[in-house]
Amino acid sequence: MSLRAVNMDPPCLAAAAFTSGHGHSLLSLLRGQQAIPPRRFSLSLSLCLSLSDMKVVVVSGRSTPRKDAVDLPEGATVADLKKSYRPNVSVHRKSFKFQSADPTVAAVSLSDDRKPLSAYGVASGAEVLYKDLGPQIGYRTVFIVEYAGPIAFMALYALRPSFIYGAEAAVKPLGDVQKLYVWLFLIHFFKREFETFFVHKFSRPTMPLSNLFKNSLYYWSFAAGMGYFLCHPNYTAPSHGLDKLAAVAWAVMELGNLAVHLQLGGMRKSDGDQDRKPPGGPLFSLVSCPNYTFEVMGWVFYSLGCNVLMSWFFTLVGFAQMTDWAIKKHRGYVKADAAWRRKKAIFPFVI
Repeated sequence: MSLRAVNMDPPCLAAAAFTSGHGHSLLSLLRGQQAIPPRRFSLSLSLCLSLSDMKVVVVSGRSTPRKDAVDLPEGATVADLKKSYRPNVSVHRKSFKFQSADPTVAAVSLSDDRKPLSAYGVASGAEVLYKDLGPQIGYRTVFIVEYAGPIAFMALYALRPSFIYGAEAAVKPLGDVQKLYVWLFLIHFFKREFETFFVHKFSRPTMPLSNLFKNSLYYWSFAAGMGYFLCHPNYTAPSHGLDKLAAVAWAVMELGNLAVHLQLGGMRKSDGDQDRKPPGGPLFSLVSCPNYTFEVMGWVFYSLGCNVLMSWFFTLVGFAQMTDWAIKKHRGYVKADAAWRRKKAIFPFVI
């Protein structure tokens, strides 16, 4: 505690002197000031300490809970707590929850590092629950890696390497439909990489390291299957003749998806910003997550145009996953604004 206090009354000034180990300078500090009764001095000392310090009890472990007291500055934020508790552990591995005195109220996740603990109802002496999230990796890193795989697989298959398709296939050119849908596939994932670098703003800096392997397995395995059959020498273009029309529809869906992402990205000031209100505008007039709508329909048109079975399967799995995400986001929007009840999550008038 510094002695360079400004506008402190005599009791707090004296308390500052004693608690900082500078009791010898008390007379000089109080020169020209009124005398301090001993009782008032003692009360003021306690008051000044309570104003300048905050103590939080961190409870960790399930089978044998352990309690550790953490000293924090006045007005401490969640970030301060993460830095002070187990300082040798990465702050990105730390997760805290606060359970209020009312057992009927669910524990609140202290998710915004910039918010003061008091905003979550955490006062000095309160207990917070700690969980180690395990090894973490950046959101942007995961996106870059998981999207790079499909680009690499499709580009490799498009070269018709002899070790995959045989020596004769290496000199046989791709058909027109094959060329078109190889390029559409590559454009889609290059678009995703572009958005990862320049459009998306992530509310949280990291995710579990295991997600890198899970997400990459999902994208890379489907890309390996789709690319293999699309670029195969025995591939037969669909007989319906809708490949060009489907490609145009796909392009419209991609542009719609990009427009939604640009709007959502513009609603956050920077990475880590968690204060985002429900979006508005014509793109969100019927559904809560039009980016998923455009994404799913884009893959429907892609699958229709190339008619590769693996592509249809990828579309179905993606639809199931994005529907689940959309429903959860829709519920969050409804909590923030009851008017969103009239909208659907992902498909107008249906889901």
